[in-house]
Order: sequence, then structure tokens, then C-alpha cells
Amino acid sequence: MANATARLIATPITGALGARVQGADLRGPLSADLVDEIHALVDEHLVLFFPEQGIDDDQQFQFALRFGGPYVHPLGRAAGRTTAGAERIVDTVETPPFQDHWHTDVSWDVEPPTYGTLRAIEMPAKGGDTLWANAYLAYETLPADVQERIAHLDARHDMGFGAAFISKAGIEAVERTRAMFPGAVHPVVGVHPRTGRRYLNVNTSFTREIVGMDGDESAELLRTLFDQFVNPNLQVRWRWTVGDVVLWDEYATQHFAVADFMPARREMARVPVSPRG
Repeated sequence: MANATARLIATPITGALGARVQGADLRGPLSADLVDEIHALVDEHLVLFFPEQGIDDDQQFQFALRFGGPYVHPLGRAAGRTTAGAERIVDTVETPPFQDHWHTDVSWDVEPPTYGTLRAIEMPAKGGDTLWANAYLAYETLPADVQERIAHLDARHDMGFGAAFISKAGIEAVERTRAMFPGAVHPVVGVHPRTGRRYLNVNTSFTREIVGMDGDESAELLRTLFDQFVNPNLQVRWRWTVGDVVLWDEYATQHFAVADFMPARREMARVPVSPRG
């Protein structure tokens, strides 16, 4: 099988992050050497794009599990689900998109996902790109005095008002989830467990406040930190083709699903994984 011996070709897309990968066939089992090579590439490039793989839900799930353990979203856990799998994200007029904000997935969980995968199933005729931003650079390009100020701070994350989740899952499911998973506190400056690099660990979607600060001071500091991710110099943008698969590091990046395609339909499959692999 080609995957057993082939070396991957990774072509960087921007200077900040992201690489297009050739030489991997994700339809079948991957050798341990190939998984190690992909892991090294995602450490380096943070987001890997595998064009036109044409895999199904189970193949995507098996691919994701090579990089972590099964992860069930809190909405699923609150509903009693214990088994993980591919989650469909269907954006329509009736169920409008909600990921058009900078975020890292489920940062309001005590143990958020460590890697994410996404697969394009149905794309609109135009629009629907996804952007990723480099959270290492978001931290490293902060002024030294701001880095010093945030070095030992924590922030509180929660699922927010839930309007987006309500449109997808319903108000009863959201209220049940909110009661069972009220949020989590994480360091403002994270340290990546594989690379040891510091990254900025707050996001506009789910970070509510800096612990121990009054409301105005917290809001002002968070605005400064959030603004780091809107810098195009820190980003990569992917124009999807049906069948594309993307693997990314949830610690070291944030992403933004552009909602410029409405009222057209867009369907994706997402599989995140947990730290326990």
C-alpha cells in the first residue's frame, strides 16, 4: 500500500500556517510511520489540507482517532450519548451558520478537543471558505508589557447565550447542557503539550472574563487579545472542494467559518478528538 512507504509532500500555503499535503490516502489504514509524519507536519504547519480525499464518516473518524481519543460534544453528553463519531454541520436558512466567529472548539469544556478534522460534503456555488489563525503568533506578536501582564492570568469560558446552539439543537437541549457543563477556567497563555510553545488561549465565541478583574478592565484586555486573531498576517484561508479533509491543532489555532454563502446550503462533517488517545 502506498501509504506504508510514501513520503508526504507538504506545500506551505502562507508564511504563518497551513500546508497542502499530497501522498496520503485517507481511505484506508495509515501506517504508524505515516501517522508520525503527519503529526510532525501538523506540529510544524498547524493546519493540514488533504484535497479531494472522498472519504466517508467512518473513514474520517478512524483517521481522527490516530491523533487522539473519542470526543463527545457536551450537547451529546447532556443527551446521554457516550459514543463518538462524525458530527454533521448543516447550514441552511432554517439552521443558519454559527461558526462565523473566531474560536477554538468547545473551549468551555474542562478538557477541550486537542485536534479537529473537517470534511466538505456539500458546498455552495460560491463562498463558504474557512480561515485559521496562528495562536502562537497571536501571543508572540503581543507587546512585551502585555505578555508580562497576562502571563499568570486565567479566563472563564462558557457556551454563551446559546442562540446558535438553540438553532441547531433546540432550547431544551441547550439548557440541559448549560446546567451540566457551566464552563471552565483556562490559562490565558497556554503551553502546548507537544511543542512547549506559548499560545494565546482566549476567543471571542466562548471567553467571557478574566478571572479576578472587574468587568471593564477584563473587557478591555480581552478586546486587545481578541484583536490579535483578525490580523491577516497570522491567517490562512481555505476554499473548499467537496471531499477535502482538514486536520488542525486546536491548541495552536483558532478558526472562522465564513458565512457568506447564505441562503445556499453547506454541509460539513466534523470529528474532534480528546487528549486521551
